[in-house]
Amino acid sequence: MLRARGARVDCEPSTGPGDLVRIAAESSRAGYDRVVVCGGDGTLNLAVREFDLEKGTLALIPTGSGDDFAKVTGVPRDIKRACANVMDGEVREFDVAIANNLRYMGVAGLGFDSEVADYANHNVKFLRGSAVYLYAIFRVLPKFTPRAVRIRTEHGTRDEQIMFAAIGNTRQYGGGIRITPDALPDDGQLDLCIVHKTTRGQLLKTLPKAYTGAHVKSPFVEISRGRTFTFESEQAMAVYADGEPLTRTPVTFGICGRLKFVVPQ
Repeated sequence: MLRARGARVDCEPSTGPGDLVRIAAESSRAGYDRVVVCGGDGTLNLAVREFDLEKGTLALIPTGSGDDFAKVTGVPRDIKRACANVMDGEVREFDVAIANNLRYMGVAGLGFDSEVADYANHNVKFLRGSAVYLYAIFRVLPKFTPRAVRIRTEHGTRDEQIMFAAIGNTRQYGGGIRITPDALPDDGQLDLCIVHKTTRGQLLKTLPKAYTGAHVKSPFVEISRGRTFTFESEQAMAVYADGEPLTRTPVTFGICGRLKFVVPQ
């Protein structure tokens, strides 16, 4: 479709995650007007890992199960319209978040959140979109117990028992779950959502509210905003971002720069 509109296109399919990281990084330095990635949030996550933020401009054709970053930035999920956006869209700059110096664009999490993502990635092959995460929630919840963490922010250090924490550069993940509903991808800050220790039943009743952002009204949910957040735990906890395994605790979250990204005019 891009060639039909008169674009000169070089195509390079990736053979795996590491190859995609390499291709995106090399392309961002090669002088292309736009580097186009086809895939979902996980593909975008890999594409930005070593992308040259100074030289490259990234465009997205969303073909994933959730496509939350596309939804947040207005990129059409229809292939024809997405290709038109690659050609005719305008370039905006969005914050690039990091967890232990590994980049991500949407939402990162640890605790129940990451255990659900891990289960979904390894065990759910027959569903798509938010249904994947709903199914994983019901599989993980019965055995889940609160996690002890030490949280360091710009305002001090504290020890907490939490169900999970989400650190959002954007407002949503999991196919539309608005976990950090006021997060903006271009304000230079991250939004933190902590679900403190509660019962499994209360957690289960609260999770559906996150599709509209109403979960923030629950007494055991804390929302804040800042430039850096650090989590430590005696037992290492997995950290997922954009639906992909990223790192483990101890982990520090922050902002590392800005990505030039094509969005509809």
